[in-house]
Amino acid sequence: NNKNNIKLKINGIKSELVQKYELKYGENNIEIIIKNKITNLEYMFYDCISLKNIEGLKHLDVSKGNNFSYMFNGCEFLSDIKALEKWNVSKGINFSYMFNGCEFLSDIKPLKNWDVSNGNNFSYMFHGCRSLSDIKPLKNWNVSNGNNFSYMFSGCKSLSDIKPLENWNVSKGNNFSWMFSFCESLLDIQPLGNWNISKGNNFSGMFNNCKSLPNIKGLENWNVSNSNNFSLLFWGCKSLSDIEALKNWNVSNGNDFSDIFSNCKTLL
Repeated sequence: NNKNNIKLKINGIKSELVQKYELKYGENNIEIIIKNKITNLEYMFYDCISLKNIEGLKHLDVSKGNNFSYMFNGCEFLSDIKALEKWNVSKGINFSYMFNGCEFLSDIKPLKNWDVSNGNNFSYMFHGCRSLSDIKPLKNWNVSNGNNFSYMFSGCKSLSDIKPLENWNVSKGNNFSWMFSFCESLLDIQPLGNWNISKGNNFSGMFNNCKSLPNIKGLENWNVSNSNNFSLLFWGCKSLSDIEALKNWNVSNGNDFSDIFSNCKTLL
């Protein structure tokens, strides 16, 4: 862990090898030599807090990879992910926590052409990416198989525009809890108006602590009839003054409404 350069050789094809050669506490430069295609990249660079340069990963064949969860989790200083631009992630099922805690990551253009159509778990994928403000590269992502979107953009404090997500097909989604929580710069959620969230059963904390959000226009036609959890949904939305959009919501199956508008100081 004290060297500046590491060559990591993985000569097997079993996913367990990735776990065994897990790198922790990070290095500035890591060279990886992998002779066989691998299916599980989970935790591969978990907690490499000093990792900055991943240029060599552009040669990594991930075409058989199905699990990308926690791959760069905790890589606080990772800001350049150009090396991932041509990755074939089409077999990927689990993308949860992939970039969780990448606080300096602001440019995700290399992810623009990723085929995530088989993905079902996107929870915490960009959680804590506080420098991320432009998510236009995600505009054409096919997330139609996704069922878990919880905490996906939570803690993205610089994110103010979510219009790129307006045409996402989230019709299979059941968990939207804390998805945009602590997006303190978020001003407009109207782009979500066309989302089919009819299978959603958990909306707890979805917009929790969106301190700049003045209203929730666009949610008028949301079908939340299958949901039972609305707790903390708008907690801490200190600028929220208009909740007219909720007047026709069918919340008859709801059993938890605790603190749904708590700390909404301007709400009359």
